[in-house]
Amino acid sequence: MPSAPASVIRLAVLGALLALACTAPAAARTDRADSVRVGFASQRVVQGNDASISVVVNPAGVRCALAVRYANGARQKGLAPQTATNGRASWRWQVGLGTANGRARATVSCGRAGKVTRRFVVIGQVIPPRIEVTKKGFSIRAKPYGGTGVSFGLLLQNDSQQFDATNVYVLVNFVMADNHALGTTTTTINAIQAGGTYALGGELTFPGAAPIQRLEVVIQVGGHSRPQLRLPAPANIHVMPDQYDPAWVGSVEGELLNSQVGLVLQNCQLSAVVLDEAGNILGGGTGYAYATLPPATREVIKMTSGFNDIPIEHAVSAMVSMQPTWVQAQP
Repeated sequence: MPSAPASVIRLAVLGALLALACTAPAAARTDRADSVRVGFASQRVVQGNDASISVVVNPAGVRCALAVRYANGARQKGLAPQTATNGRASWRWQVGLGTANGRARATVSCGRAGKVTRRFVVIGQVIPPRIEVTKKGFSIRAKPYGGTGVSFGLLLQNDSQQFDATNVYVLVNFVMADNHALGTTTTTINAIQAGGTYALGGELTFPGAAPIQRLEVVIQVGGHSRPQLRLPAPANIHVMPDQYDPAWVGSVEGELLNSQVGLVLQNCQLSAVVLDEAGNILGGGTGYAYATLPPATREVIKMTSGFNDIPIEHAVSAMVSMQPTWVQAQP
């Protein structure tokens, strides 16, 4: 049989190639017709708030599922599948307070329409500091010159490890057995360190008897800041009897050390609580340090206000807190 001319063969091959070229765009258009894309997605979410994502799906009516994975590998629960009604599907969920900070991933899968992934960032919630009264106590004394003195002490704990509590307002009511308040005193503490404890002491005097049964404490935190409070260090703190009435506490004494590099301590408000053998609070008082302390120096402190309502018999130790004023050291 005679073979076909080479020109005919070339024409046949060329025709087949043209046919493939014509059908390829149609196939590509068919692939693009089935698709899923993001209409909206959260980019940054603070713990405790809602996140959301919506997708546009072609063809409409397909079933879509959402999977969310957080920075520590944990997955979000309770994300029910959605039908892409009118070509759209959407989800909203709460990012819990305990959710891991960092980059998270949301993936929507819509069957043959395909899938799409978006990333978002989980941000830790700023929780203001809360001040708790971990201990409180008081002592009552009928004054030899008339009236009654009540020495009190509180240990105030800042439960935040991230923030100093600032402008801490403390109100103390002195309450009798019938639940009536007999007296009130207030004070404002400039700052309590992140994770720190402040020993607040003081005294309230009454013209007559003071049958106090309990202390009622109200605390308001005015603000917070990143940890920046710098404190001098107390040392050799001890309780001393009153020189003229040795059955009662006369003072809380010791040393104050400036261990801050580059800072000069101008002055310092002092507060102290007095403790018994078991660590119970017997009362407290206040004082002041006036000396200017360059770095790596110390001074003697002696606090005398508010302590002489406390019997010396069980007063074995004291805890001191400070509100310092600093200036930069000169080079």
